[in-house]
Amino acid sequence: MSVTKFIGRALLASIFIKNGLEHLQNPEPVVRAARGAEVPQPDLAVKINSGVMVGAGALLALGVFPRLAGTALATSLIPTTVVGHPFWDKQGKERVQQQTQFLKNLALFGALIYISGHD
Repeated sequence: MSVTKFIGRALLASIFIKNGLEHLQNPEPVVRAARGAEVPQPDLAVKINSGVMVGAGALLALGVFPRLAGTALATSLIPTTVVGHPFWDKQGKERVQQQTQFLKNLALFGALIYISGHD
């Protein structure tokens, strides 16, 4: 693997590893959002999603099964984005902030799709 691919994968993975660890250590705000979105078994859903973020993020950072890791992260990003950043339900500054986070996640999703389709 080239140095640039390694650095790119590690940088992309870093946000997932950081957020996954954060959600495992302090799950309540994410669980509350999942409950509000009527996610079934929100405690378990948050633990599973956080574990995927840490595990697949680490694999992606190390370049181990990068396509599988990228696909797992992209898949986990869909509910995270919809539940976590519902800008369509917000007004004013909060709407702008949530829309920015939603679009950031779409950009990450695009990068993960790219990673998943290339070696």
